[in-house]
Parts: sequence; C-alpha cells; structure tokens
Amino acid sequence: MAKNIILSHDLGTSGDKASLYDENGKLLASTYFPYEAFYPQPGWVEQDPESWWSAICQSTKKVIEEAGISNTQIAGISFSGQMMTLLPVSKDGKILMDRVIIWADSRSTEEGKLIEDTVGWEKFYHMTGAGMAVPLYAIAKILWIKKHLPDVYKNTYKLLGIKDAMVQKLTGNFCTDFSEASNNGLFDINKRCWSREIIDAIGLDYDKLPEQISKSTDVVGYVTAEAAAQTGLAEGTSVVIGGGDVSCAALGAGVVSEGNAYNCLGTASWFAVAVSNPMFDNLMRPFTLCHVIPDTYVVQLAMFSAGVAHEWVKSNLCDAEAMLSKETGKGVYDQYDSKASKVPAGSNGLIFLPNMLPGGAPHNNLDDRGAFVGLKLSNTKDDMLRSVLEGVSFNIRLMCEAIEKQTGLNFEYVNFIGGGAKSVLWSNIQANILGKELRTLELQQEANSLGAAILAGIGLGIFSDFNTAAKEFIKVKDVYVPSATETAVYNEIYPIFSEVYDALVPVNSKLKSFDGRKSE
Repeated sequence: MAKNIILSHDLGTSGDKASLYDENGKLLASTYFPYEAFYPQPGWVEQDPESWWSAICQSTKKVIEEAGISNTQIAGISFSGQMMTLLPVSKDGKILMDRVIIWADSRSTEEGKLIEDTVGWEKFYHMTGAGMAVPLYAIAKILWIKKHLPDVYKNTYKLLGIKDAMVQKLTGNFCTDFSEASNNGLFDINKRCWSREIIDAIGLDYDKLPEQISKSTDVVGYVTAEAAAQTGLAEGTSVVIGGGDVSCAALGAGVVSEGNAYNCLGTASWFAVAVSNPMFDNLMRPFTLCHVIPDTYVVQLAMFSAGVAHEWVKSNLCDAEAMLSKETGKGVYDQYDSKASKVPAGSNGLIFLPNMLPGGAPHNNLDDRGAFVGLKLSNTKDDMLRSVLEGVSFNIRLMCEAIEKQTGLNFEYVNFIGGGAKSVLWSNIQANILGKELRTLELQQEANSLGAAILAGIGLGIFSDFNTAAKEFIKVKDVYVPSATETAVYNEIYPIFSEVYDALVPVNSKLKSFDGRKSE
C-alpha cells in the first residue's frame, strides 16, 4: 500500500485540528478537538499541556477513521503550532508544569523590565526582531519561572516550544525549527542562531535550549512504539518538525515570494508579508521571524483581540440569537451577520475599540482596554454588533499601513484567512476599510495545516518546491472588491478611531489598578 498521505496538526490557542492531505494537495478529512485556556489572575493565561497531547491522540485517530484510510498510508506527520511559549521539559520528556504559560500571558512585567534595563530595548529589538511588549515573549516568561518556580527551572533539561514538545512525545527527540526559535526573544535574527550575548546577560542557561535548530522541512525523528499506541499512528512514521503558526499560515496562504501579504483573523489577528531581510521600526515595532521557507522572513504585526472579542460579544450579547439558532438551525454567527448587515457603514456613529486582550499591535500597550464609544439612545444592539466587526478591521488597517510604510510596498491585494474569512459581511467590511482587494481561499480555515502539510511533503520528497506546491494547492475562492461609497465613509471614521484610542490611554492606565480588586 502506497505511503502517499500527509497528516498535519495545527496546535492553536483554542484547540488542535488534524488534517489529512493526499499527494495532490486534496484535503481528505479534517477534525478538531478543543481545549481550555485558564485565566487564574488578571494578565495570566495558562493551558494544560496534557490537553494538547490528548487532543493530538484523539484527533489523529478520528481523522484516520473519517478518511477511511490505513495508518500505513501516512507518509509523514508535521505541525503548525502556537508560539511565544517555552515549556520546561525534563530529560525523560516530562513537561514540568501542570499548567503552562502561553503566548497571551503578560504576568512577567518585572522580568520584561529587567531585560530592557539589562540589554536595552532598542538593542534587544534589533538583535531579536521581537517588537511586541517584552513580557509576552518566552524569554521573560522563563525568567519568571526561574524566579518564582526555581525547582522547575533547575530540573529543566530543555526548553521547548509547544509543537516541539509534542514532537518530542512522538519521537523522543529534543529539537526546534528556525521559525519557532526566532519568535522567543532568545534568537539573533540577523545571525540566525541563539543569542548567547542576551542569554548570558540575563542569567539564563544556554544549554537548556535545543541544540538542534532544524529547517522546517527536516525529518527529525520517527514515531515510537509508545506514541504509536497512543495516537493510532504506525510505528516508524516520519515526523517533520514543521513551523510556528504565523509562518505556516503564511505558506498556506500563498505567501511564498517577497511582497506577498496576508491577514489571518482568528482568536488573534496578524498582518504579515514575506521579505528577504529582517526589518525594524522603533515606533511601530513590526516583528520579524524566520519564514518556514529558507532564507526568507516574515515581517508582521499582531493584535490579540480579534476573534476573541467577536466571541465575547456573541457570548454576552447574543442570547436571543443563540435561541433563534436552536429553532432555525442557522448558526449564531450567521444570525449575528444577518443583523449587523442591516446597519449602514459606520454603525450609526458607534466605535468599538477591540483591545480586550491587551499588548498587541500597533500600540503594544498592556494597559489597553476594549470600549464602545459614542453610544446614544438611538443606537441598537445591531449597531454594536456591526461596530465590533468594524473596530477589529480598523485595527487591522493600522497594522497594514504600518507594514506598507516599513517595507515600502503597496499591497494590491491581501489574502484573507482564518475564522473571520468565513463571514461574507466581515470580508466586505475589511475590504472596504482597507480599501484593497481581499481574496479568500478555498481552504481558508486550513492555511496553518496546509502550510504544515506542504512542509512535510517537501521534506519527504513528495513535493518538489514551495512555489510549485503553492500554485497547485492554494486556490482563490472569493474576491472582495472595495466599494467606493463605503470606503469613503470608513476613511472619515478611521482618524476618529485613532483619536478615540489615544484619548482613552490615560483612562485605561488608571483603570488597571482595579483589576482583580476584591471588595472588603
């Protein structure tokens, strides 16, 4: 039986998606297993690492069953994974924390300040390409663990990214890839290696980092007998290291050549472009990481409150829509879009600031808050629903313009992927706010897993090169052309949106003192 099928896992913030592709890039089956995030204190975001492995095991068995294939037909497995997390792992592969600190966690503010004071923010940024708030990077989180959980740090054999820890459970090998390594604040983006200078300066142990930094297409091991028994994979199946979610999504979105741009709108949203050299801007602070494509970089800005703000509004304001969904069988988000689509561009003067999960681009301010601004008695809930879609899209425009300014490019079109791309309304709104052609893809929800699958295919010799694979397997589904009328309306509101943000900065800073305060 021919081994011509690739299994890819997309380990996201909300769950793991397992997908099977054949050698022609056809999606055979896909399944999703969610897991939980925990918020024990303001600014803390944690996950149970066992939930990742459990999701991988369950989704692997399920997707093989749904596709009706034998596990012996799988040529190899690869990963796309959430980044900015390093897990303390023992020599026998045990993750040494029951709940681990993930990318959105900002508890390590003191450690971030220590890094800035010791290394200097500008030097740190230009060496690592890490442009977001320093406490969000793994370098600060590991310092926090060293200070607050000294026994965990002491007993750590290696610090591994999330997907890398799952690869270790599959193969027994400790390794990472360039895209993952380059987004932790510990990697010299210019020399493409761990920065011993920074690591030594802040008092971390160099030998706790993986010695092996692989190309994203490298086969780094084979499924062990123990892992095979748990996952349903065949023992000896090749494991390709894969890449971080941003770079895998870029590949899966067709961003393979310099100047190609895409926006991913999921829990978070990022705007990114492929370039041939790292790029820096001390004001807007786009960050650079290694692409999964050799000798290429991804320059991007990321906002943290995109789909998560949309989800919050749906969960807290859309009880009636949820009830109607049960009665009609029409999804809650479809009900949401139906109501929001009846509201004119500009939401009748209502502006939504989407910064409910702070620290993201383009402001990098951990004191940020979300807000509805301009509420009048004449406003309706439908106005609020539309303003959320617009507010997220205005913030995406801020990121797009910053990237264009930094790179000197003017994007004719933007490939649009992620959960937000499922919404025709949101796609139209974003095209109108950006004033650019927006293209969604046939596999718009699969960009991460498709990127990981292409990496496995190239690593295993199934695909010849990135450009050929991208042209053959990545197809445009819909094209959204901006409306001159609605774009004109949004061009009027856009500077007001920025003014509103600036006006609330000092207010939000004062409100932070009330976070977590308990009444006596």
